[in-house]
Amino acid sequence: MALLAVENVYKSFQGFLALAGVSLEVAEGSFHALVGPNGAGKTTLFNVITGRFPPDRGSVIFQGKPITGWPTHRVARLGLAISFQRAQPFASMKVREAVTLARLGYAGATFHLLRPLGAFTEALDAAREALAKVGLEDQADRRVSELPLGDLKRLDVAMALVAKPKLLLLDEPLAGLSRAERRRMVGFIRELLRREGVTLLFTEHDTEAVLELADRITVLHQGRVLVEGNPEEIRHDVQVRAAFLGGTA
Repeated sequence: MALLAVENVYKSFQGFLALAGVSLEVAEGSFHALVGPNGAGKTTLFNVITGRFPPDRGSVIFQGKPITGWPTHRVARLGLAISFQRAQPFASMKVREAVTLARLGYAGATFHLLRPLGAFTEALDAAREALAKVGLEDQADRRVSELPLGDLKRLDVAMALVAKPKLLLLDEPLAGLSRAERRRMVGFIRELLRREGVTLLFTEHDTEAVLELADRITVLHQGRVLVEGNPEEIRHDVQVRAAFLGGTA
């Protein structure tokens, strides 16, 4: 049984059909890439999976449980976390505070000014553990706004890991990084998530990184699945080579 199954999902916005019958399955323990040009429907599909947008038709099933249209916080508490490419949600906060607040959000706890953040010991412990896993424990007292982009990417992953996810969705985790930084980030993601036993569904425009990191690749085009296969099948697929691999994936 797939960890995540998307079945015949449609989604339109003011007459524009963003998703037109998309289906895919993400196997537990796999790294599954979702690729295609801008406007192919990748982000819309992420938003449907995580409950931000309800689909017009179709269903989303996670761990065998239908979650179609569930609110985002309810989906997250099942073990499905998402991390977006803009890694600066709490710019004025310290790194430790940002991760602690992320943990409180996933746990459904309420933070208010009458109770200091230090009183949430479980969330603080979870934040320390997550920062250690991504190699940012020595940056815990820095302001988020002071971190270089590579560390911001790691912070974004840490803020997702405190949810203790079974499935992590990453939206363009390499965006904005130099070639050398992208190579390091691919290794970091692979090593960390394999070690943690986290399944990955990700989007990315760096074709070579996708082919290196993914076990399975789904190619979207104009809101539909163009083709799906393993990296070697995708690399040699005539439609994919003509449409994407000559430029961006």
